[in-house]
Amino acid sequence: MYNTDYPDRADLPTSARLIRSTIIAGICSVVILITIVLPSEYGIDPTRVGSLLGLTPMGEIKVQLAQEATAQAKATVTATDEVQTASVTPPSPAVIELERRIAALEALVSPVQQAAQAPAVAAAPEVVPLEVPMDQVADVERPQPSVWRDEVSFTLTPGQGTEYKMVMAAGAIASYEFAVDGGVINYDAHGEGAGQKASYEQARGVVGDTGQLQAPFEGTHGWFFRNRGTADVVVTLRTGGDYAELRKLI
Repeated sequence: MYNTDYPDRADLPTSARLIRSTIIAGICSVVILITIVLPSEYGIDPTRVGSLLGLTPMGEIKVQLAQEATAQAKATVTATDEVQTASVTPPSPAVIELERRIAALEALVSPVQQAAQAPAVAAAPEVVPLEVPMDQVADVERPQPSVWRDEVSFTLTPGQGTEYKMVMAAGAIASYEFAVDGGVINYDAHGEGAGQKASYEQARGVVGDTGQLQAPFEGTHGWFFRNRGTADVVVTLRTGGDYAELRKLI
């Protein structure tokens, strides 16, 4: 009785076949590496096949994001060290807020005081509109053009990004507004300091924004702006309130 489960020696692959299969597999791996992996992971496309398949832009974005993350991490460490080693302590947020409220109230009360001190026989004083509307008298927190401390304008080319941060103490409140000329931008508002991170807001395709940031901890707090359009844009950023300085980190 014969056992037919064993193959004949002639049916087994020879050394030459194994070598040929190995070479073919190696060539296929190199082709996949050059046409698929390099464009999609690193943005490198020597054969232009990645561009035809739409893989090269994806790889370029991955490389760009990795570079930005590295640069942002280095900038955060540097900014945090400078904040911790600063020899001059800025005024407390409570003092700054009190001074700002007093100045705002004095601007509103001054016309009334002048009218009260005028002689009784004098003609009725001319009514001059206040710079601050009456419906905003109680809302002294609302940003006004007179409170802006810093104003910067910068151009972002397609795909370019930059970051501006305010050095703030814990609990400090800062006002801001920015406007975009020539298109729209994406932005990410966040903060870092003392080993902590905070995320405030993210937006895509905006022409501007206005509001306030309150720092939950001491550190740098602000925005990373990115132009994802196809044309240059000009961004104008204005800031005011309780912070030591406005810095460009990237």
